Amino acid sequence: MFDLKHTIDTHLHAGPELFMRSGDAFDFARAAREAGMSGLVFKAHHESTATRAYFTRKAVPGIEVWGSITLNQFVGGINPYAVGAALDQGAKIIWGPTLHARHHVDHVGAGTYGVPNLTMNPALGLRPGLSVLDDAGQLIPEFHTIIGQALEYDATIATAHLSDAETRQIVLACVEAGVRVVLTHVFFLDQSAEFVKEMVALGALAEIGQSAAGTLERWLFRNHGGGMTLDMARDLIFEIGADKVIISSDSGQDYQAPPHIAFQSFLTQLVSVGVPEPDVRFMTTEMPRLILGLR
Repeated sequence: MFDLKHTIDTHLHAGPELFMRSGDAFDFARAAREAGMSGLVFKAHHESTATRAYFTRKAVPGIEVWGSITLNQFVGGINPYAVGAALDQGAKIIWGPTLHARHHVDHVGAGTYGVPNLTMNPALGLRPGLSVLDDAGQLIPEFHTIIGQALEYDATIATAHLSDAETRQIVLACVEAGVRVVLTHVFFLDQSAEFVKEMVALGALAEIGQSAAGTLERWLFRNHGGGMTLDMARDLIFEIGADKVIISSDSGQDYQAPPHIAFQSFLTQLVSVGVPEPDVRFMTTEMPRLILGLR
């Protein structure tokens, strides 16, 4: 199995959350520390995880933990005030809208991921969903403000569940501003390898998430792009280069193994299908440090 020593998982979901999780932040941090990992970034669909990261660092010494914020309606949507508060508390990643993104709602439905244990209270859903573009197809002023905040705090913008058109405008604006931008769990919904390569050529980085390669994920998104296979991940790494890729678990769901185990299994599988072990290690140690502003 792939040795997790010094790796950093930049995308995992810990309870308490809107959906069932296989453990909380303390559980996952302890397990990651015991596996030799260096750090974790917690993501939540409904709140900033900056405070969660603070308490986890105090409760579980010996591993670094960082927070993030996701721009769903629970934090006011595309809300610079919520982003500013999260960044001031140490958040490192600003994710675009996920389950409240118009693109997500149009494809999967409001407040749902298509399976019963990943469907929240219907009252918390949203139609028609959030977009970061105005009627002319340009980024709204609030998102430009958020990009400026990311520059000020040396944070990273991640595209989350937005459409290709929205993602393209975010990438262009971030690159122009000198802000790191990451395509979240590539191949999600209807995103193609060609689109990912186009965005990377413009200056974006690509996140390959373990979760998208899972059996249930491919079942869930069978009518929306089909998820990701190992050969798709391998081929993309070969085509754009390991220096443009971050590998994460995007795990914590109750139908998956605990994040550190899911992460280790996925990394082992990538090596097994031909991705050089040094490249996998680079994408899970040095690239996470890059998007966290540590190198």
